[in-house]
Amino acid sequence: RRDAGSAKLDPLLTGAYQAFMAGDISKAENDYRKALQQTPNNRDALLGLAAIAANRGQAQEAASIYLRVLQLDPKDSAAQTGLIGLKGYSDPTLSESRLKTLLAQQPDVGYLHFALGNLYAYQARWPEAQEAYFNALHCDGGNADYAFNLAVSLDHLDQRKPALAYYQRALTLVKDRSASFDSEQLKKRIHELQAN
Repeated sequence: RRDAGSAKLDPLLTGAYQAFMAGDISKAENDYRKALQQTPNNRDALLGLAAIAANRGQAQEAASIYLRVLQLDPKDSAAQTGLIGLKGYSDPTLSESRLKTLLAQQPDVGYLHFALGNLYAYQARWPEAQEAYFNALHCDGGNADYAFNLAVSLDHLDQRKPALAYYQRALTLVKDRSASFDSEQLKKRIHELQAN
């Protein structure tokens, strides 16, 4: 959710992003807010704060920040995807259509595939979710959440051997980047699959 070019120019944004990925949300939020004080319409800082609000379950705050980003650039796919993620389950058909339109324009953006996979998973459309998660992981092979969700979709499809492999990959990846899943629960599931 960051623009690598601008983050390289601004150590404050780099630190905020690294703190966010490490799970230090307070530091991330503080640094993103400082960046906004310096540059009030900083896209990366706004997206970072929106992600923090969404992770805290503050959907209205996250939506308002995403809308602020969209006022600056109506085609910003990260902000569009964030809004779809917040509101997508109320109209899954429309959300699926929007995500597919964004993917047609930007097929190599992992978070778009991930959002589509989440939408499919919500609807228990596991074969489609598995494909979307695989595409997300293909775009960003270092993302533990992408590997984990791919494993979950394979698990639902009763493909235990590949599910085990992707669970193990997720556990390895989470050492370098924070993730939204519980590592202890993941270890338990890996043990269950290995025992069978």
